[in-house]
Amino acid sequence: MSNTETISLRIFGRDLTIACPPKEKNNLIKAAELLNAELDGISDKNNALIIAGLTLANKLLIDETSSNSSGDINISKLITKIDKALKK
Repeated sequence: MSNTETISLRIFGRDLTIACPPKEKNNLIKAAELLNAELDGISDKNNALIIAGLTLANKLLIDETSSNSSGDINISKLITKIDKALKK
């Protein structure tokens, strides 16, 4: 009995097949949609994946810094922020 599920995603015009735990499937699909939305807004297609990754990581860091002035990472807040970002 396997603890993973295989899903097919299309990111930046490329088909990917990924194995993931079943409980993470929906979030992975939402993450792919978020990444594709970010990629669509980038004109430099040669570096689009790098730029999109940096942009999304920067947004996460800005949100983390603004909500966490003590410098300690609050995992539950981080997970909530990621969930909200993926639902947009």
